[in-house]
Order: sequence, then structure tokens, then C-alpha cells
Amino acid sequence: EERWDVIPNAESSKSLKKRIGTALTRIIKDNPGKLLVAVVHGGVIGHILSEAAQSRPFAFSGSDNGSISRIVSVEGKLTLRSFNQTDHLHSVSSESHLPT
Repeated sequence: EERWDVIPNAESSKSLKKRIGTALTRIIKDNPGKLLVAVVHGGVIGHILSEAAQSRPFAFSGSDNGSISRIVSVEGKLTLRSFNQTDHLHSVSSESHLPT
């Protein structure tokens, strides 16, 4: 079983779920119709995407640093549109962009 609360001094899975859910609900409610960007920890990403896809916990763990995942909220229902996109990083990592 995958759980956060087995890590010493870690927040319980129940507490994490409540905290993220409360914040996400408030952010969506306070910004109707707006395009929003959130830069968050991989654990938060995984939780939100699992909720949006109605999948098991930890199904979306391991997203790459700097990746983009997209969700849409319509009438309070989250829909997962993309996960872990990294195409935008490839041109940045190309040696041709490094100073000589």
C-alpha cells in the first residue's frame, strides 16, 4: 500500500487530500472562466490528477520536473486533459542553446 503517512513526520494521506481539495475548490471558485497555472510538488500533482481521472491513489506519481499536466474544471468536475508533457523542455536542453 502506498501512503504518505509512513514517512516520519509526514502529513497523513487523509489530511493531504483535505488540504489539497479545499485549496483547489477555493482557487477554482475564485477564478471562474480563467486559465490558471500552478507550480506544485509532485505529490500534489499526483493527488489532483488521480482525483480528476478517478483513479487509484499514486497512479500519477513520478511526474518529471518541469513537466506540464492539464486539468479542466467544468461545473465543479475535474477532467484530466494531459499528463507529464515535457516537449517544451527539449529545446531548452539542446546544446545549441548553451553559451559558448
